[in-house]
Amino acid sequence: MFQFFRSVVHFAAPIFVVTTMLNVGLTQKLSDITGHLKNYPFVLKMLVANFVVAPLLMIVALHFAPFDPALKAGLLIFSLCAGAPFLIKLTQTAKHDLALGAAVMMLLMVVTVVYTPIVLPLVLSGISVDAWAVAKSLLLQLLLPIAAGMLIVKHLPDLAKKAQPWVAWLGNFAMYVLVGATLVGYLPNIISIVGTGAILVGLMFVAMAFGTGYMMGAGKDHLQDVGGLATAQRNTAAGVIIAVQNFTDPNVLVMLTLANMLGIVMLLLIAKVLSRDNKVEAETV
Repeated sequence: MFQFFRSVVHFAAPIFVVTTMLNVGLTQKLSDITGHLKNYPFVLKMLVANFVVAPLLMIVALHFAPFDPALKAGLLIFSLCAGAPFLIKLTQTAKHDLALGAAVMMLLMVVTVVYTPIVLPLVLSGISVDAWAVAKSLLLQLLLPIAAGMLIVKHLPDLAKKAQPWVAWLGNFAMYVLVGATLVGYLPNIISIVGTGAILVGLMFVAMAFGTGYMMGAGKDHLQDVGGLATAQRNTAAGVIIAVQNFTDPNVLVMLTLANMLGIVMLLLIAKVLSRDNKVEAETV
């Protein structure tokens, strides 16, 4: 039984990634996104928070943690990959402008494609990672579907309007299948991880990453909230690609999935609290 669900994980993972990215392209306008990226001080702070401070927080934490190498790898991948599509939902829940969330997400996602393949082999000593294979996979499965979605919206708007709800549904369904199959297929692995302290480290990282991104908002409510949520919500889609294609130990994927799921719950609660002070109504994705 466990093997069947593990096979489902490998089947559902690319569907989840591609459909989620395609939905981003079908729902976000390039002009709205680029407008927010002209705030250069905030852009620079987001890059520092996500690709310098956040990974360093995890590296320092793991330096003192006697975890299995696979658990460390999963947590490191979790900390390195930024630009999560789920940021759109978090931005909506916090009642901020979705275009701002999309702009930050796109910025971090593009940098992740270049940054992660270079940094990952450096921080995972003793583990061989094909940097070009990682970059190629991230490019094809993350950025290409977004670009395709935007092109469809521009040249075939009627098709885009009809297809978008179905693409969004398929992406959500694939995510539920992926999470469920991971929990069932790797249940023995999950049981072995509980009690090691690795899950606690993952949650502490999410909390500290949120605080780091929040401080980058320079006292502006919308930049503080979205900056905090963007830094704390890591790019699980990119992490899944790396874990599935470059590691044979299933605990890498399991640790990544657990950290992401529990982090999402935490951030949804935080976004809900933030929404109480916000007056900007989020658009419907």
